[in-house]
This record gives sequence, C-alpha cells and structure tokens, in this order.
Amino acid sequence: MKKNFIYVVFLSFLAVFTFSMSSCGNLKSDSDDTEVADNDDVDEAEADDFYVSKDGKFKVKFHGTPEVTSQMVQTEAGEIEMFTYIYEKSATEAYMVAYGDYPSSLIDGADPYELLEASRDGALETSKIEENKNMKVDGFPAIRTKAINVAENYYYVYEVILAKNRLYQVMIVRDGDYPSEDVVADFVDDFQITMKKKVTTQQ
Repeated sequence: MKKNFIYVVFLSFLAVFTFSMSSCGNLKSDSDDTEVADNDDVDEAEADDFYVSKDGKFKVKFHGTPEVTSQMVQTEAGEIEMFTYIYEKSATEAYMVAYGDYPSSLIDGADPYELLEASRDGALETSKIEENKNMKVDGFPAIRTKAINVAENYYYVYEVILAKNRLYQVMIVRDGDYPSEDVVADFVDDFQITMKKKVTTQQ
C-alpha cells in the first residue's frame, strides 16, 4: 500500500461522501472560496496521547503526527471545505479523521440517520458492507460500518458522525484484514467531539 494510494483512497471517500450528503436536499450554495489552510499551532498533543484539533473540535489518538490538509469539494449544496488529518502507520495501515461544515438548512428538520446512511452508501458504493451499527458519539448521531474493497483487498472501519451541521468521518484502512478490536478501540472508540451539544430547556 503506497502512500500516494492511501491519499487517493481517502480523497475518494471525501468526494463521494460530500456529494451523497448534499444530494439529500436541493440547496443553493452559501459558501465562499477558501484557500487551503496550512498546518498551524491550533492542534497539539496532550499528555494523555490525544491529538487535539481546536478548530476541528475533536480529539483522537493518532500515534504519530498526521498530515493536515484542506480542499474545496464541489457538492450540490455548493463548495464545502473539507479538512483531513491522515496518519500512515505503515505501508499496510492508515488512519483518518475528516470533517466539513454544511449549510444548516440542509440539516435542519432532516432525519440525521437518513443523512448518514446516504453518505455512508455513497462513500462505500464500491465496497462490500459487512456490518453497520447506529450509535451516538458524545450525544451526536453516528453510524459505524465495516466494509471490504474486494478488488483491492482493503478493509475499512468507517464511522460517520453528524454534530450540528458538521459531518465527521473517522476511518481506519488496512490491507488484507480488519484492524484488531484493540486498534479500533484505541482510535475509533476514543474519538471525541469537543464542541458543546445544544441543551434544550423545558418551560
């Protein structure tokens, strides 16, 4: 598994994912062109081994320094800026977190799991889905999927999360077999969203 192919795999997930998500609604673009962001000092490692993204509002256990990039991805809702954090542990195993913010009008009033299912199906359209699990991550709706790209022999553990109008993707890709339960627990299970969840009060 060469490094450049790792990036092709992840970027193809991003492109199909964002298109599928926006296809759930018919919207006009309300986004501006944004230059690709450089790595800056908003991300830092904590003493407990978590990698913290202040702008991304998440923390996760990358066991090394991820490469951070952003790109504008064209969708039916307009251009969405997608931020990706990729750490390649070896030639056969890599880790990714990605997120993008969508127009709130696309999210408001929609069934979050239907949006997540559409996004998952688009991202994994060339893969064989073996397992799905609806869940919550820090109170936000999420779906975790295990899938195989049979043609390339790549195994995915893929989680998509809807936090307000922000969509997160958390993924491990491994050549030849799924990552162990311990590896999934250490990276995917320990992924945390640090934004505050909206609290509703009853009167």
